Amino acid sequence: MDGPSNGATGRCLGENTLDGLSRGLLSPEEREAAARHLDTCDDCRQLLAALGHDMSTPEVGTPRETSVTEPKQAKPRLTAGDRVDRYTVLHLVGAGGMGVIYAAYDPELDRRVALKLVHDEALPSDSREEAASRLLREAQALARLSHPHVIPVFDGGRFDGQVFLAMEFLEGGTLGQWLRAQPRTADAILAMFLDAGRGLAAAHRAGLVHRDFKPDNVLVGKDGRVRVTDFGLARLVYQGEQRQAEGEALPRALPAGAETRTQTGARLGTPPYMAPELWRGAPADARSDQFAFCVALYEALQGERPFTVAELADEPGPLEGRQLPRGNRIPPSWRPILARGLAVAPEERFASMTELLDSLEKAASQRKRLLRWGAALGAVTLLVAGMGFFSWRERARDVCAGARERLAGIWDETRKDQVRTAFLATGSRHAQAAWSGTELLMERYANAWVRIRTDACEATHVRGEQSGELLDLRMACLAQRGEALRALTLVLSAADADVVEKAVQAAGQLPSLEECASKEALTAPLRLPQDAATRERIQSVRAQLVEVGALLAAGRYEPGRALAREVIDASKTLSYKPLEAEAYLTLAQTYIHSKEGALAEKALHRALTFAEASGHRLIAAQASIQLAQVHGLMLRRHEQGHLWAELGEAMLEPLGQVPALSAERLFVLGSILRDEGRASEAAALLEEALALQERVLGAEHPQVARTLSRLAFALATLDRFEEALAAARRSLSINERLLGPEHPECSSSLHSITFVLALSDRNAEGIPYMQRALAIEERAFGPNHPALVKSLINLSNVHSEPGDAIPILERALAIQEQVPGEAHPDMAYILKNLAISHGMLGHSKEQLAYAQRAMALEEKLLGSNHPDLAQTYHMVGQAHYQLGAPAQALPFLERALAVAESRPISESYATGRSVRGMIRMTLANTLWALGHERARARTVMEGALELARGGGSALAKDVAEVEKWLAEHPLAH
Repeated sequence: MDGPSNGATGRCLGENTLDGLSRGLLSPEEREAAARHLDTCDDCRQLLAALGHDMSTPEVGTPRETSVTEPKQAKPRLTAGDRVDRYTVLHLVGAGGMGVIYAAYDPELDRRVALKLVHDEALPSDSREEAASRLLREAQALARLSHPHVIPVFDGGRFDGQVFLAMEFLEGGTLGQWLRAQPRTADAILAMFLDAGRGLAAAHRAGLVHRDFKPDNVLVGKDGRVRVTDFGLARLVYQGEQRQAEGEALPRALPAGAETRTQTGARLGTPPYMAPELWRGAPADARSDQFAFCVALYEALQGERPFTVAELADEPGPLEGRQLPRGNRIPPSWRPILARGLAVAPEERFASMTELLDSLEKAASQRKRLLRWGAALGAVTLLVAGMGFFSWRERARDVCAGARERLAGIWDETRKDQVRTAFLATGSRHAQAAWSGTELLMERYANAWVRIRTDACEATHVRGEQSGELLDLRMACLAQRGEALRALTLVLSAADADVVEKAVQAAGQLPSLEECASKEALTAPLRLPQDAATRERIQSVRAQLVEVGALLAAGRYEPGRALAREVIDASKTLSYKPLEAEAYLTLAQTYIHSKEGALAEKALHRALTFAEASGHRLIAAQASIQLAQVHGLMLRRHEQGHLWAELGEAMLEPLGQVPALSAERLFVLGSILRDEGRASEAAALLEEALALQERVLGAEHPQVARTLSRLAFALATLDRFEEALAAARRSLSINERLLGPEHPECSSSLHSITFVLALSDRNAEGIPYMQRALAIEERAFGPNHPALVKSLINLSNVHSEPGDAIPILERALAIQEQVPGEAHPDMAYILKNLAISHGMLGHSKEQLAYAQRAMALEEKLLGSNHPDLAQTYHMVGQAHYQLGAPAQALPFLERALAVAESRPISESYATGRSVRGMIRMTLANTLWALGHERARARTVMEGALELARGGGSALAKDVAEVEKWLAEHPLAH
């Protein structure tokens, strides 16, 4: 029932809503609305906390002390209403390398707090217990530190094997976000850094070393006040601690880019801000914090850092004796101060942060006085000069305003008419819909290109935020993207029916524009040869690579592959490794399109080898992610897929912001996890990929539709049926909008809708969706094309009568048997479904024959421990039992039970309650039939009864059947 009206926040949450929130039963939209209300309503927060004291959630459970040395397991994300110690979780705030942060409610002090759970893997594996204890001691030290520019820490403890910290909840953003939000004056920047420096100095006086100072670890509240935060890497300097003796040999230096640790195993910090002595293994102290502070201030003022990571990490180091790079945006009187704070030798820096801050404040005051005097003396001159300045600035804006004209002949009204005419001339039933979707995506891409190019130009020529060198790199990157757009429009201008079918996907696969904003990716050391003729030839070959990409995106696979091989031959003659890496990556994509996994794997290995040898970071990241796709999904080698996905993550880290590629990695890894039966982990990653794609690509995009469809499968497996159905239907809506309702790509969305309905016992509702998918594919490909197989399999699944399903499956089998090579996942699905259907009709011989074929194929594809094998082993054992051979049945049934119970019940349908119960019932009958294992038979059947009772009304029939069996099979007889 609704609560009383609250003038500030609207009507209070009803008791049912609060109870559902505390038990994790609300939809995402309901949770979000409730969390917003709780942020401002004291009464509802207190009622939620009261409910929380009497409940326990199945995922989180009761807080307990857990040794951090236990084997590392993936921790599920907490949801609104979950409890951590006395704190009630309200909503997720963010996640980073060290941990996850939630908004939470503290019932004892009646306030909202920020609750940080530190990742297990953020602590050194060889001394995790010691590190966790030290982190809690540091939290206690921070709790004693009260300073207006240090984020208050209220509490710390252990929860489910993790360390948690309760801190002040601060609305706002980071100092890094403040700097990026709009142009800032040097004085405004310094004022913010002085406040942050005061907080850092206060921590030093309390004996704390931050060890990871950077703009993203400084918060700026809505009130504009600065607070230093994330002392997660800090180390308390205890009285009497052994310090390194003067002249003592430093620990062995670590290589640049390595996972850098001290002798005790603690992480040192973020590489671009780490002082040179830290790279050589020296302990962190207040002087290394000072160095990080000066790097961050230099970067904020100048727009780039004073040193590269390679320069900082090199041993003995190129920084010795080197002058600080000239910073044309740094006031001259500040430069000597920054130079001293950035001294290579720690003893040459300021004695303390306080001394550094005093020097900066004094220089800033002198500068302001000089500016005032200059303003008074030069007022008349400025009136005249100002006219020239504003005239110059307007001319600079005019120079940057011509980006749209650069797309003339690439994507303008004339080219649009050519593409539209070519589409309609094909007579394809998809032509009009394909043109609408293609125009939408191409127009969005062209507008983004214009916006980003204009901004890049103004960043240098109008706002003065960016060096000319970086502008040149960004313009070269955008020029390549413009050529990719040109190549695709040329292919589309000569479209046939096949190109029309692939056109929308091709527009959605244009290379990411965000990469042109990543300074780290643009400044990778890809040095071109000195010879001008060679450089020109390299650019010519790269232009051919762009053409290959356009051909592949438009479905012209054979001409694309032929041209890709020509490009590889040409790149070999140039002996330029970055180009060879790009060429092999493109060739691999031709094999991926044609589903030739083994050939794609070889080409990707070559691409990765050349990319690593030449420092081509972007191609190395792309190759790693595609290797994860090939191994983990195409070849279903899940373990290798995980390894390549981890490497892809490591490759992405130094590239900065590349959100489209990051989203693709998350999508691939989420898909692998779903294929393994790890649905909850898969869903979390796919939701993260979806959020990135929507931010970068927009809400309506083919990749968004693809991710929604895959997410629907994962959510349905977790019994989150309403969310799953909403995702699947949204996927279909996007595909219909972009491609038209008759496009074959709509079938994948129809499959996901049908899967959700089937898993939620609504099979009959799924039949029309699969009939529509099959009809679309028959019109597009003909009645015997392999593209129909998945629709036939799914159509058989939603037919409740096995006699109706068998003819559909036999048609699918006949089509699949014409495809070269039997080792295909679809063949395994067909054979399993035929075995199930014949078993339901009592055809034990047919069940055994099909199940044995499926078992051999699945073991070849998946290995013998994959959860999908549980059902297959059960069918083989069941058929043997039905044919009167319990001794032959026993090993298969025992294997089926072992595989089924190797996964959590909620993670996979293949290992859910129903399947486990069926296996136990057949195994019990087999053991009883053998005669000498009857006590074990009853134990096995009692386990089946427990499973059935836990399934609620859906398994009530199984409960009755098992109870009847136990009554009829007493041990006394």
